[in-house]
Amino acid sequence: MQSNNIPKITTKETEHLRESYPSLSHLEAGNIAQWLQERKDGLFEMARASENEADMTRVLGLLASGIGAVCYAVNPLALVGGLVGGAAWLWFVVEHSNRTKEIAPLPFVRGNFVDALTRAGDYDARRNYQADHLANTVKFLERQSAEEYTFLHAEFENIVQYLTQVEPGKRFYAYRWMFGWFSKLKGRQLPTYESMALHLQDVTVDSRVNRSEISAIAQANVQLPPTVDIKQFQSPQVDIGKMNQAAELSRPTELQPSSSDGLVPETIINIPLTNRANALIAALTKSGFQVENMMSSQVIAIAGTQRGGKGTLAAILATLSTALDPGLNTQYFTAGVDVYPFACNLTSALKYPDQDADGADQLVARDLLKFLKGLDGSEPYSHKNLLLVIDEAMRLLSLLEESDHTWAI
Repeated sequence: MQSNNIPKITTKETEHLRESYPSLSHLEAGNIAQWLQERKDGLFEMARASENEADMTRVLGLLASGIGAVCYAVNPLALVGGLVGGAAWLWFVVEHSNRTKEIAPLPFVRGNFVDALTRAGDYDARRNYQADHLANTVKFLERQSAEEYTFLHAEFENIVQYLTQVEPGKRFYAYRWMFGWFSKLKGRQLPTYESMALHLQDVTVDSRVNRSEISAIAQANVQLPPTVDIKQFQSPQVDIGKMNQAAELSRPTELQPSSSDGLVPETIINIPLTNRANALIAALTKSGFQVENMMSSQVIAIAGTQRGGKGTLAAILATLSTALDPGLNTQYFTAGVDVYPFACNLTSALKYPDQDADGADQLVARDLLKFLKGLDGSEPYSHKNLLLVIDEAMRLLSLLEESDHTWAI
């Protein structure tokens, strides 16, 4: 329990912020997934309530304005009521436009008014609009709350895994720290386990936690035996508290070649680069990874979910290609600040350290377009030894002008 002699760190301006969250004792006690789901559901209910209030404001504002305009000759006070209603309607339209950059003057019509008129005669646009129903509701939240809902919606499983590794008393701080970085990086990625572990070493346990509540909740967390053992579906957990300790990771048996092949860490670094690449390709092929099929086409598209390893796979294939052909001209374009450990002409946000994340990515997209224009103007077959890799292609292409975007695709 908190001693009366310890002053509170919160101020009257910030004290209410923690009260808007579900009970933090459940989070610190280990009910992480339930706490995150409760917070996510709470934010969505706030969005629905805000949307209903917005519709009501527009309905009453337009209704009062209409009555005032029609009945002002009968009763001059009707004009005053109409002006008040019109002011309320105008206030909402301006406030909503400042937050979402959309003009929404009519109630029950979501999104930009001009886009709504366009959707009226377009079946596909109406279907896509219905698919975005959830996102359009979230827009009625305040900007930071909307970003937090996006954070939970996109990274729910990763947040659970991160916070599971954090000691009780630091979990709410770690949650806010991760959300801060998610917003700073514009939702592209989360910080690594290592960076969070190093940061939390300098963070003390929150003095505001209710230790007796946390103990009671932890003792009440009785796990019922599941019908199916879900542990067989879980990925290995990383203990961020032991990140600084050296640990040897076991390799799957099917990927461990025999010593007669010479493919062991102690010897592979001593063989020529081309032989090394061929040995790795043979081991990957033996394990079921069809490298030749992957690299047999002139154009290769790698698709997958966020943080699914698309960039890692592209880097592996590019590394093997460069090892087999040291004269290969590898041009690598990527959004963000990823760094890949192989020789290539890398163009990323690191090229523009003075820009923010969006500005740097836009400049990378401009460089990519310039490179593609150069290829388009080259003589046929003048680039016989070129490997062009575009990581985060959808992100980069979305930053181009519409005409350039279509041309690049």
